[in-house]
Amino acid sequence: MKKLSRVAVLLVPLALVAASCGSDDNSSDSTEAATEATDATASTEAPESTEAPESTEATESTEAGGDGVAAAQAAADAASEPAEDIGPTIPLDGVPEPKTVAWLECEQPSCAAITPGFEDATAALGWDLIVIPAASGAQGPAIQQALDQGADFIAHTGSPLATAEEQIAAAQAAGVGYYSCYSTDVPDPENNNLFIQCGDSPGVFAGGELISNWVIADSGGAANTLLVNIPDFPVLVSEAEGAAAAYEANCPDCTVETLDTTIDSLIAGEVPAAVASRLQANPDINYVHFTFGDLPAGVADTLEEAGLLDQVKIVGVDFSTQVGLPEIIAGRHAAWTANPKPYAAWLMVDAMARESLGMDNPEERDNSTLPTFIVSDADAAQAILDLGDAGWPGPETMADQFKALWGV
Repeated sequence: MKKLSRVAVLLVPLALVAASCGSDDNSSDSTEAATEATDATASTEAPESTEAPESTEATESTEAGGDGVAAAQAAADAASEPAEDIGPTIPLDGVPEPKTVAWLECEQPSCAAITPGFEDATAALGWDLIVIPAASGAQGPAIQQALDQGADFIAHTGSPLATAEEQIAAAQAAGVGYYSCYSTDVPDPENNNLFIQCGDSPGVFAGGELISNWVIADSGGAANTLLVNIPDFPVLVSEAEGAAAAYEANCPDCTVETLDTTIDSLIAGEVPAAVASRLQANPDINYVHFTFGDLPAGVADTLEEAGLLDQVKIVGVDFSTQVGLPEIIAGRHAAWTANPKPYAAWLMVDAMARESLGMDNPEERDNSTLPTFIVSDADAAQAILDLGDAGWPGPETMADQFKALWGV
């Protein structure tokens, strides 16, 4: 991998929130379309101050926030190279027999970025791969199709188990396990047929906390942040909670207000106008935090046309190679966290291989932690783009490391 220059690195859990392609039926009533969300409340504002300090000088904001700015800076500056080692360490007991994996690929570009990982990992084992389109929050028909096509394992990302209970139960009855990342269900194979959940709720919480600490440090404790989210996705709710925790702990004089939207509004291209409207209504906003990489598509263009782009710095969790990284290079986005989507696929296939041999997977919870780092300059962004459409895939030699564990 080409060296990523001037990249602040922090190995913490991160959910591929951009790959969160399912919705939680229980949360849908609380979500409004982006164009109707301008009355959202500043739910994470400090209890004693609802306005930013009059001065953005670091010395004054440090006095207002105590040691919080320093703590935020330390978190953002925790520096190392991107992770070199994979999570699993236990070799397989033998070489798995040929199997068929069904990967249920959602309609978001970030889901397509996971697919190469499944292609490479299944090829390494000599397994067959079926790629089946799966509608967001309605993966049940795709599960049934996978069963009809004789899949031995089924993988999907982002969708809660509750959105396909009947089909997952049918898969369990047929002896076909379910493997997931970027959602909040906890693996309990005997009861819910779920064998792995990488990039889960604690990871996304940490991602929201990390990028918010970057904002706190970058602003010198004078951030007025607009957090743009789709709360239908449980993992994105966790990210927003992580952001709130960072501001509460390290920036009592910062303010955060939310702009909740929906997947339908995103697909319809309504998010840019909604963000512009909120910035016009509140000119004190100086940072916009997007909870996953596909969400800010078209936002920078709209803000630039409206004369609003210079007012804010755009940041987010889980960059998109189509949006976030090119915009960092163009100088229109400030910072994004990374998310190794192909690595997530390798983790799921590793769990399948262990199950195929009747092995336990005692490292599953530890391995659910995905590495991340903050990309905040053009050179680093370009270095990642040079790796391909999937962005940073994970540790540079991950394929060789997995193959060594698998004995292939």
